Amino acid sequence: MRYKKLSNKKIVAWVEQNFEYKTRRDGEEYLINNPFDGDTGFHFNISPDKGICNDWRGNEWVGVNPKTGKRNKCSFLKFVQLYLNCSYTNALRAVLGATEDIGSYLRPRSQDDAIKSEEEPSLCLPDGSERLVDSKDVKVAKIIVNWLAQRGLSEEDIKLYDIHHRGLEGVWPYYEYDELVYWQSRSRINKMFMFPDSSVGVSKGDFLYGFDLIEPASYLTITEAIFDAHTLGDQTVASGGAALTKNQIKKIRLLGPKDGVVLAPDNDKAGVKSIFSNYKLLNSNNLKVYYSLPPEIEFTKNGERGVAKDWNELHTHVGMNHREILQSFENNIKAINQRELVRLRSEVSR
Repeated sequence: MRYKKLSNKKIVAWVEQNFEYKTRRDGEEYLINNPFDGDTGFHFNISPDKGICNDWRGNEWVGVNPKTGKRNKCSFLKFVQLYLNCSYTNALRAVLGATEDIGSYLRPRSQDDAIKSEEEPSLCLPDGSERLVDSKDVKVAKIIVNWLAQRGLSEEDIKLYDIHHRGLEGVWPYYEYDELVYWQSRSRINKMFMFPDSSVGVSKGDFLYGFDLIEPASYLTITEAIFDAHTLGDQTVASGGAALTKNQIKKIRLLGPKDGVVLAPDNDKAGVKSIFSNYKLLNSNNLKVYYSLPPEIEFTKNGERGVAKDWNELHTHVGMNHREILQSFENNIKAINQRELVRLRSEVSR
């Protein structure tokens, strides 16, 4: 099945509505000031026909594909997503307008998902949940915001991921095509986790946290925990456990990561062992597979010594900043082949 492509007219209309602009080559290219770096020289080029963008001074704004070390694809929708700090789906909706159906522009849900959505009870966030950014309980919300800041999340991150709270619990919604499909909560006090009641007919293994923020047909990074996904950021989802499920593989296929999948589990026995099973599942679906493990760095916290085992601990326990963690992640990426599998088996045994 082929999916509809954004028309030249829709791109032009959105650019003209949102930016001061110049044109060249008889309107084939639109020039705007790069909104990410205070540009005043109209260096940012948008090609409505091709649906791509380019800043002639460099495209740092779009980030780097960790697998290749090269700049990500500078697609127009990726630009809109970053500019509006929103999901891929909402970026598409912003350009198309409220009246046009976006379904034909997106990879469709699987048939199984369509049946589930009709048969299962509707899902809601737990009673009493409020968005952190506009919570009425300012004092309690501030405690959660400060906690998230300690884990490396900014207020912009909180808005982007639509994080809620219920008292001193953080609540993380899972969205697919702008529809709430699952949630997870964690207490600030005792690290207790909660999930939707089993009566709704779904479980954590049916979804990928961060699904709606992924640009399809690019690359994909998969972590175990939500905080690790926040730490690695762009093009990253959390599976909620070491081993991927068959339902999660279906979600990955919907995203179509043609540039490959990077497994980024915890650096412990369960995490390393999961690379074997996850590789088998992904490889059988004709996906290129890589992996990256967080480095084993010793730390001392509250008088106790330990070794960091996940990506978020590199920030909370070791004190690395976001750029340093991403650099470590990229430096440790390895393609999975038979030789690498043998080496990993020896690591597990050790």
